[in-house]
Amino acid sequence: WKNAAQQNLPFTLNPAILYRGVVANAFNNGTCVMSQFFLKGPIERMVTGGRARKLNDTETIVVGFTAGSLGSIVTSPMELTMIQQQRHGSSLPATVKSIVSEGGLGSSGVFRGLFGMMMREGIYCMGFMGLMPVVRGKVTRDYPDTLGATPYTARLSATFIAGPIGCFLSHPFDTVKTCMQGDLARTKYGNPIQTARTLVAEHGLASLWAGMPWRLGRQCTSVFLIDFISSELAPKMFPHAFEDQY
Repeated sequence: WKNAAQQNLPFTLNPAILYRGVVANAFNNGTCVMSQFFLKGPIERMVTGGRARKLNDTETIVVGFTAGSLGSIVTSPMELTMIQQQRHGSSLPATVKSIVSEGGLGSSGVFRGLFGMMMREGIYCMGFMGLMPVVRGKVTRDYPDTLGATPYTARLSATFIAGPIGCFLSHPFDTVKTCMQGDLARTKYGNPIQTARTLVAEHGLASLWAGMPWRLGRQCTSVFLIDFISSELAPKMFPHAFEDQY
């Protein structure tokens, strides 16, 4: 529904249309989060110079943005495949073949919309890897008797701060990316700047945030779950990295 709203496609409840590209989307989401957490470690070591110390708030946010942006290089072609399937209803192999034959392996084909994807995932990852733990920590410290009374209330409070901020800031890049990837032939949308100008000229500035309510609901849920799972599992899986906290 989010992708349809961004591309001015009709709303539908038809499952045959709603679940187009579900396999590509599953690989995309799984690979996306996996690559971001994988990249987070080496990026942190670069920031700290390999020293065992905790990142400050600014460093935490920068590391999150960088991990999200770099991970998009892997996942952008998967999202392109999903959006092409959603628009045309073709099979996964046929869609991949069509993308490569029509646009090639560069920015006109497989990596079309990469800049928008990098910005979207950078800001989104900055939200759940950077802003979320920073806000959660502040809520815990500043409101120990109310919002920060338990880890769950602090996490829930931080979710409804970090989630909307990340969603609002990243959504225009997502809209531009989605329109570019839906128009592989460049019939209407060319580069990111031209795409944004076309959307604003035809539908107004608000069109850059089209479909945001659908994405906001998903983002708040995922930000909460990712923060919860990583906070609970990381100390158990990598206890040596948390020795100074015990």
